[in-house]
Amino acid sequence: MKESIKKLYETVKIGRYTAKNRIFMAPMSRYRALEGDINPEITTTYYEQRATAGLIVAESTKINKSSGGINCPGIYNKEQVASWKKVTDAVHKKDGLIFLQLWHSGRASHISVQPEGYEVVAPSAIASKEPVMTYTGMQTPTLPRALTIEEIKGLRADFAQANAYALEAGFDGVEIHSAGGFLIDSFLQEPTNQRTDAYGGSLENRFRFLGEVLEDTIKVWGADRVGVKLSPVSAYNSMGEGDVLTTFKYVVSQLNTYGLAFLEINEEMPFTTLTPEKRAIINTIQALWNGVYIANGNYDAVSGTERIEQEKASAISFGRFFIANPDLVTRFKQDSPMNELDVQTFYGGDHKGYTDYPFLEESLA
Repeated sequence: MKESIKKLYETVKIGRYTAKNRIFMAPMSRYRALEGDINPEITTTYYEQRATAGLIVAESTKINKSSGGINCPGIYNKEQVASWKKVTDAVHKKDGLIFLQLWHSGRASHISVQPEGYEVVAPSAIASKEPVMTYTGMQTPTLPRALTIEEIKGLRADFAQANAYALEAGFDGVEIHSAGGFLIDSFLQEPTNQRTDAYGGSLENRFRFLGEVLEDTIKVWGADRVGVKLSPVSAYNSMGEGDVLTTFKYVVSQLNTYGLAFLEINEEMPFTTLTPEKRAIINTIQALWNGVYIANGNYDAVSGTERIEQEKASAISFGRFFIANPDLVTRFKQDSPMNELDVQTFYGGDHKGYTDYPFLEESLA
């Protein structure tokens, strides 16, 4: 192993757990769930293959049937719990650690993927311009309807139930998806939250829904098994406008009071480069956080190690590298070549581009 990446192979405390390395697997939607939002058997294989990661954060998982997205797994009924239990059992047998990312799409959805009788909803009736995947191809998201107070209470209850089911499914903890322009993120950011009630306007009000979800989540897990993901400067799903620095300085100051297991920040989207101004915002937010910080976004082994050595991250979450290299931990350590990534099989399909990427010994055979 190169001296320059040794830091990646040190253990790190994640709440009540000790991760065996700092090479984490980022949550990534792969759109392979079956009818009823149930995982196929190959999903168990997929996560089991990657159990050498210090921590796996499993993909965005629906907290109710109208969360949005096609072929996304759910965690809102017992059948889904059973399909996830196979995954967690397999990962634990490999001495792995796995959290589940709890998610609602909010305005990043299309009416055609909603169950009959359901609508696309968000804090305010403000559309996203980012195309979303539907059963007939990419489409512009449907203009959402603004949620009522009663509906917000219902979503809070759905998150609470999803937490209970995730615990039953054997996960080691959960990550609350508050990034990417999805439901919670659109509550946090002023351009997408134009409400005038208790959930809009002031920083305190815009944080309220995430705070309520966290309170309920912590009742199930304890704070030391709960993480949050944010994406302060990302433009994905038409976000990242306005005074994001003020917004997320407040958000992080509030998150600091909970004693969470970690904060994961999507610092940079794939195939993009941050401007100096946006990098400065990320560094400011990172410095305000007083717990375990997981950096995500276009890192490799060397740049990830550098981020950790600069004390600007506790661990790095890798996405595309883990898709194509189930044994990424070994490949980094041996400075081995990486499998070629097949972008055509990122989303949907079967085992191809999912569980058939070769391990290093197979590549060299």
